[in-house]
Amino acid sequence: MNISRKTKFLVVSISLLLGVLIVNIGMAFASEPPPPPTNPGTGTPGYWKNHPEAWPVEKIYIGYIGYSKAEAISIMQTPGKGDKTYTMFNALAAAILNVQIGNDPSCIQTTIDNADYWMSMYSPVGSGVRGNSDAWQELGEHKYEKLDAYNNGKLCAPARD
Repeated sequence: MNISRKTKFLVVSISLLLGVLIVNIGMAFASEPPPPPTNPGTGTPGYWKNHPEAWPVEKIYIGYIGYSKAEAISIMQTPGKGDKTYTMFNALAAAILNVQIGNDPSCIQTTIDNADYWMSMYSPVGSGVRGNSDAWQELGEHKYEKLDAYNNGKLCAPARD
C-alpha cells in the first residue's frame, strides 16, 4: 500500500495535536487549585487614594479603560459634585485593588464585573450621571452599595486593621 506524503503529514499532524490536547487535559486535571485567599484586609477608597505605595499594580482598568496609578489616584481625589461616575470609580477601584492584594473575591467578583460594565456604559469618568437618574438608581446604586460593603470589610473579606 502506497501512502501519499499529504496523508502521512495529516496523520502526523493529527497525532501531534491529539498528544498536545491529552497533555493539556492531563495538566488541567493534575494541577493544584489556586491557593486560598490570604485576606490581608480590605481598604476603602480613602485608604487607596492615600497609600499609593500599597498599590499592587501600576495600571488599573476601570470600565475597560486603563489608568495609570497616578491618573486613578487623581480621579479618586476629585470631588464628584454629584456625578456618580466618580462614586462608582472610587468604589470599583478600591474593590479591584482589594482583590488584587489577596482578599477573597467570592462574594464580590460578579459585582466587580457588573460595575465595570456599568462604568463602560457611562464613561468617561465625569460624564455627569446624577444620583436621581435611572442610570444610577436602577442600574448603578445597588452595585456601588455592595462594593462599599466589601471595601469596608462587611462581606467575605475582613477590613484592614
